[in-house]
Amino acid sequence: MSGKNMPAAGTADTAEGVDLPRPMAVVATAMVAAMLEFGSRTGLNAALAEGPSQAAELARATGGDARIAEEWLRSMVAAGLVSRDGPHHAWVPEVRPYIGGMMDIQPGVALFGALTRCVPAVAEAYHAGGALEDARYPQELAEAMQRMSAQWTRVILPDVWLPAVPGLVDALRAGGRVAEIGCASGETLETLATAFPEITADGFDLDERLTGAGNSRLAARGLAGRVSLRPLDATTALDGTYDLIVALSVLHDAADPPRLLRAAADALRPGGTLLVVESPPLTGPAAAMLLATSVLYCVPSTAARGGRALGTLGLTPDALTSVAAEAGLAPITTLPAVHPLVSAYAFGKADEAARGGAAPDDRRLGEQVALDHLPGVGRRRLAGRAVRLAARAAGASLHIGSMWVLDRLRSGTVRAQERATRRLVRHLERMGPTYVKFGQMLASRADLFPAHVTRRLAALHDDVTPMGTEEFARQLARAVRQEPRLGRLKVLDRCIGSGSIACVYEALDPDGGLLAVKLQREGVAESMSIDLALLTALTRVAERLPAAGGAPLADLVGYMSRALYGQIDFFREAAHLRRLAAGLARYDEITVPAVHGEYTCAAALVTDLVPGLANDPPAGVDPATRDRVASRVLDAVGSMIFKDGFVHCDLHPGNIYIRADGTVVILDAGYCVEMPETVQHALRDFFVNLALRNGLRCGEIMYDSAFPGGPPARHGAADRRAFAGAIAELVRAATEPGGRFDLADFGPRVFDAQNAFGVHPPADFAFPLMSLMIVEGTLRRWWPDLEIPGAAGVR
Repeated sequence: MSGKNMPAAGTADTAEGVDLPRPMAVVATAMVAAMLEFGSRTGLNAALAEGPSQAAELARATGGDARIAEEWLRSMVAAGLVSRDGPHHAWVPEVRPYIGGMMDIQPGVALFGALTRCVPAVAEAYHAGGALEDARYPQELAEAMQRMSAQWTRVILPDVWLPAVPGLVDALRAGGRVAEIGCASGETLETLATAFPEITADGFDLDERLTGAGNSRLAARGLAGRVSLRPLDATTALDGTYDLIVALSVLHDAADPPRLLRAAADALRPGGTLLVVESPPLTGPAAAMLLATSVLYCVPSTAARGGRALGTLGLTPDALTSVAAEAGLAPITTLPAVHPLVSAYAFGKADEAARGGAAPDDRRLGEQVALDHLPGVGRRRLAGRAVRLAARAAGASLHIGSMWVLDRLRSGTVRAQERATRRLVRHLERMGPTYVKFGQMLASRADLFPAHVTRRLAALHDDVTPMGTEEFARQLARAVRQEPRLGRLKVLDRCIGSGSIACVYEALDPDGGLLAVKLQREGVAESMSIDLALLTALTRVAERLPAAGGAPLADLVGYMSRALYGQIDFFREAAHLRRLAAGLARYDEITVPAVHGEYTCAAALVTDLVPGLANDPPAGVDPATRDRVASRVLDAVGSMIFKDGFVHCDLHPGNIYIRADGTVVILDAGYCVEMPETVQHALRDFFVNLALRNGLRCGEIMYDSAFPGGPPARHGAADRRAFAGAIAELVRAATEPGGRFDLADFGPRVFDAQNAFGVHPPADFAFPLMSLMIVEGTLRRWWPDLEIPGAAGVR
């Protein structure tokens, strides 16, 4: 097929189009849907998706008639779905993502065609009591419905929704038991049985034609011993206990949904999950489309089974939660929204203890830290600090710049850069812990700076100049005053890790066990409060500049400042470490040191000492081990962010280590934040759709998150579409098959698009993005050639 630059939709045949009255436009749209179904059945849709083509080329590719292909192309051009450049045709850019793939509209047009052919029978039933038995519906309708559901069951169910439920994937991998309510011909169970080879599964459906055909297919594929489809009502047929029961767009069709949910609740084993898929609340054309399904199938077929149908949109989230509660079920977690026409929900037995969670914060008396705001700092102190910092920065720039010139003349560029970076490290140390944090972030970006530069900056991770002997003695004595039991430990004055806020020392407990004692530096709280307040104030000035694009920079910096300041609260960090350990307990390869609360106080945090840590991975790590370690780290970080809503913002090489056996150790949970639930869900949905290359949905999520109360008056529906289209193009470019996804490149491009459209999501979004960028930088510092897929860790 030939490649040409295609003009935008609306050219050629559509240029002189006549606007139709709305009723006639509805008929025209239905005719276009018929043409799309024709293209699906003949293969024309898929063939045109391969690239620009002529009618004769399409006919040859699909084994069809060239004259019909020519007329079909004309109809698509007239509808604005296909563009034309001379004899060549192509799907317009807005349509191409919907031909094939997860958002494929072809199952929808097949369903439209099948339902249209049901109109005579349903019209007859309308005048005869409103009931129409399943046996009177054509087989093609069931097949079209199965194609629709396959869009989410083949990919999203096993790869997105199931992993979002704590412990569920592990149960299925170990040989769990699964049931499906309304299984049709069993395609969903076949997918699950393939993804989890140890499970056994039972499917229940009232249509004997479908279960019979499905059992034959399963037998031919060697699954008959593990998957069984039964033509029975699940309300009475569910037996035994199941790890997972799925009900995919069937509850609203049930004759008695409350009774069916009670049966499912009774059939769940302790810790089991009921996963329900239903339509979300919709309005406009999307609602009209689903309500047509209600009229032509849901209501008549349910009436034939003796029930009063809720209809396709009748089981709203509130109604579903209420009915589930009456059945003894409670929500476990909110599942990602990755398709505009479906929402998924996970329920478990209401009387079970909540899964997971962190140990309670056992804060005791001592120096407390208010984390919802920074301490007030007077203008005079801010001004004085600003003058001193400006002078120090100017002096540092002059010193580093002049010495770089001399070093370059004497030793060459590389040596000059190394020495300049070493001087920068020392100047950042003198400026204080706030600026050391910025240096740490730069050190994690091995993909942005030469290796010899990031190696020098890496000293800021855990090799900042340690406390002197006298300061160490004073801070230890201060800690013992706060927690006398700390005096039982033999704390050695050999520093084994030195950061901007604290230094870590080896200690022995009364039984000779090794512990790590993290002692806070003197004056760090005052220093950080002043510098962070100054940074916030300067940002408020900067955000008024045109270059800021209206972005709420001060809110973002203020939010980050409070989180940074929270690192001085060791009680809080202890709670974070417990939370981290609980969330990562399922990863055998990852260790989080245990907290010793009996010794911990405001000035000291005591944990187990993990031996054998080094800043770089052991030499000679083979590619298989490297990929496994990287995968587990990304998976763990993704799990924390997108499932637990808990973000470790500081996973640089000073806080994450690989031991010789390939296991990973994560330390220092001071810089962690809890994300609001709404932001957590929006971010998770964004990255899931990024992983699925569903760029339009990514853009819609960002837009809607920026305006939770609705867009401002100056924004219309066209603005939302335009912004989503711009993000879709960025996603397409960043996730090209075979390419290398780079968040450090993708993130700024997204920020530019936000500025251009005036769309700025909540400040909370910054933390997980920063976390992922730092982890990405850490992994690439260890292994520069490592391939990191887009949205890795979101599974």
